[in-house]
Amino acid sequence: MLTTKFHDTPVNIISHNGKMWLTAEEVGHCLGYNEANARQGINNLYNRHADEFTEADTCVINLMTQGQMREMRVFSATGCNLLAFFSNTTRAKEFRAWAKQVLASAPTPLPAHLPQGRNGRVAITRTVEFHVLTLFVQGLSQKEIARKLGISPSTSCQLLHARYRFTPDAGKDLTTPALLQAVVARHISEDRARLTKKYCASAANQQLEHYLDGAGQGLLR
Repeated sequence: MLTTKFHDTPVNIISHNGKMWLTAEEVGHCLGYNEANARQGINNLYNRHADEFTEADTCVINLMTQGQMREMRVFSATGCNLLAFFSNTTRAKEFRAWAKQVLASAPTPLPAHLPQGRNGRVAITRTVEFHVLTLFVQGLSQKEIARKLGISPSTSCQLLHARYRFTPDAGKDLTTPALLQAVVARHISEDRARLTKKYCASAANQQLEHYLDGAGQGLLR
């Protein structure tokens, strides 16, 4: 089992038959369901649309929970994508991008040592860029990414905002459309959160607050 993050919330990913899966409860948390309704809400959503899921999307496996082995339904990247479309929550688009990147294949392990440049610091290559973007999608902050990879926070920021200028020997671009889409989705989500916090935290004009929040949510659709 691998633990990663989505919206700064820990997410447990299950490895089964060579694929990565999430339980109904984990999917519910990611999509913004409340704690009490996360598992049942997703199960209800699945039951309403069960005819549209295949064995590649979902299956039932035995998992140890609360000291007992129980049968639980789990969902793959494609299954999570279907659930996100059906749920249509404010997090749905971002979750689709995240699931497509994080669950579609086993996470790429970080190298034990990244190559260093002449100055003794980590050489900023396209491989480093790939790891920065992947860790960002998995929920780490810019400072956490910098600390984990041994690079400066400013370099982490430049890589995440496509502002770093690579040297000709930086290597091949390792990013994929799914990874880039997931990075953009998280950026938009964070911008929406900042917009809401800035203008709506103590808003006196409730009508304007409603429109501002709706504009932010629209960015994710």
